[in-house]
Amino acid sequence: MALMIWTACLLLVVVAAQNDIGRGASVQVNASGEQAPNTTAGLFNASAQEAPNATAGMLLSSALAPPACRCKSGQSCFDEAPWDDLSQVGVQVADIVPASVMLRGAENDPLWLVDQPGHTYYSGMMGSPSQPGWMITNSTPAKYAELHSADEASQALQFASKHKLALVVKSTGHDFFGRSVSQGSFLLWTHKMTSTEWHESFTPQGCTTDAGSAVSLGAGVQFWQLYQEAAQRELKVVGGTCLTVGHVGFTLGGGYGDASRMYGSGATNLVEAEVVLADGRVVIANKCNDHTDLFRALRGGGGAFGLVTKATYRTYPKPSFEGYIHGQISGDATEGLTKFLVWYAAVVEQGLAKHFGSLLFIREKGVVSEINTVGLSLKDCSRIAKPLGLPCTASLQSWPPPEVVRSNVVGVKGWVDDWEVGSSSSYHTQSLSRYFRLDHIRTDGLRQEFSQTLVRIAKSLGGRSVILSLNYGLGHGSETALRDVADTTVHPDVATAIGTVKLDLTVAHDKLGQKAASDHFAVDQEAYANHVSTRNQLDALLVGSGSYYNEGDYSDEDWQNRYWGFNYAELKRTKSKYGPENVFTCHQCVGSDAPACSRRLSAKSTEAAENARGNFVIV
Repeated sequence: MALMIWTACLLLVVVAAQNDIGRGASVQVNASGEQAPNTTAGLFNASAQEAPNATAGMLLSSALAPPACRCKSGQSCFDEAPWDDLSQVGVQVADIVPASVMLRGAENDPLWLVDQPGHTYYSGMMGSPSQPGWMITNSTPAKYAELHSADEASQALQFASKHKLALVVKSTGHDFFGRSVSQGSFLLWTHKMTSTEWHESFTPQGCTTDAGSAVSLGAGVQFWQLYQEAAQRELKVVGGTCLTVGHVGFTLGGGYGDASRMYGSGATNLVEAEVVLADGRVVIANKCNDHTDLFRALRGGGGAFGLVTKATYRTYPKPSFEGYIHGQISGDATEGLTKFLVWYAAVVEQGLAKHFGSLLFIREKGVVSEINTVGLSLKDCSRIAKPLGLPCTASLQSWPPPEVVRSNVVGVKGWVDDWEVGSSSSYHTQSLSRYFRLDHIRTDGLRQEFSQTLVRIAKSLGGRSVILSLNYGLGHGSETALRDVADTTVHPDVATAIGTVKLDLTVAHDKLGQKAASDHFAVDQEAYANHVSTRNQLDALLVGSGSYYNEGDYSDEDWQNRYWGFNYAELKRTKSKYGPENVFTCHQCVGSDAPACSRRLSAKSTEAAENARGNFVIV
């Protein structure tokens, strides 16, 4: 099966899905009706006694364990719930309409995908021999409520709490791990909450100090809308590179954009959030009021604490210069990467790292720069870039930039990068990330080891790339970028990291074909073995390094430490305070190391047929 790699769209999961081990568990059967071997589904139809190594972290005891499984479609407590009660308080509920995922028309347009309540930007993620993957075809919520306000969200959450409904929350659904969907659940959809309010000055509730210029965004605002409105006001805001991503999940995971070394991350720029808790209470969280612990959790701790309906961020004057250094660095892959590392170490040591972000692609036959710059003159940028043998070019200051196109196919309002069209509906086979510091590339010997390791990994990927993201980390950034990093709950490495090594490997949607419905539940043993090898090599090179939550490793068993380090203990306490029943939970979310509570689907039971009514169709 042909494989392709795409630059990752950063996620938008407003809050995470109900943790469900059975989420990827529609089994593959052979002609005799017996369960086929080597499928994630088959592994997870077994009981814990039959598969003692399966999801070991989820079998640990925890104060966050729910007292009983929450209700899903196919159970009377879900199907016979008084759904009309919600309409009486202004919340409209509807069934999820099945949709195709592989067509080449509107169904593959990114703007169309994110405008569907039950769809997701990606179609799935391969699992491992001990961890089920997920696929949109068997992760479909059964009902959804389209939310327009915090009051509607409060009513919906009170209803879900009263009737113990399995819950997921989504805006655009860019999460690699399918955290915003779960089979047979009740989906709270924030996508239509697109209000914006721009402030010349903003003082958070209860604070005495002005936070400066800011913008308040409804939970459904995507980056194309934010950037368009900012350009009209000649302002700069921190956001992701994928225009159809929304701001909330981006920020909850940390949130790094091309200019984060200059202006900070989504988490550091968050100054206030309106949050609806699992019991329906609406609270304001910032650094000055009674919810400072919740505010810290929202600044990088993921989506397990509540439903964010509005968030306010700092804004900045539009920089006088933005540019880029694009092109292939001379020499083979090892020579090109070593040349870059010599250059980059010098840039960092001279205090210039704040001016550079974006990506370096390490391929089998060479290294390609897609570095972006901010805050330099063209003359200075050209001088600094000279050792790389590449020109510095000024970016056009108009909106939209030339690589961004209007989607006319589907009639959905918005702007989209042309590369997103190829990435949408793709299926992940590998994903992982590791922060790196200046200490990792300071000497010739260290640079040689770094280059040889990454090129060796690149050569194992069949023409795809290892990626260095210079902006996934705030180390050696500007004073603005670093001023609030200690008041976030991301991994402590973020404060010193000068970048991230990452892999984001996908199968393109048009390479999947009709067999995808069954093939996607099988673990590709060769791909998984390569993933393990890559992980081991990076762990040997970058000992103890943390990982970016929004682009992590689906099968990492040490995810708590990998994403949050010593901050996890604090996050767990905050989770226990604001959500002891663990309503907001998902794969590798804070608190999901509690015992799993799921209804494992079986192809031999009527349960599978009952839950299949909301399934997507692959055509």
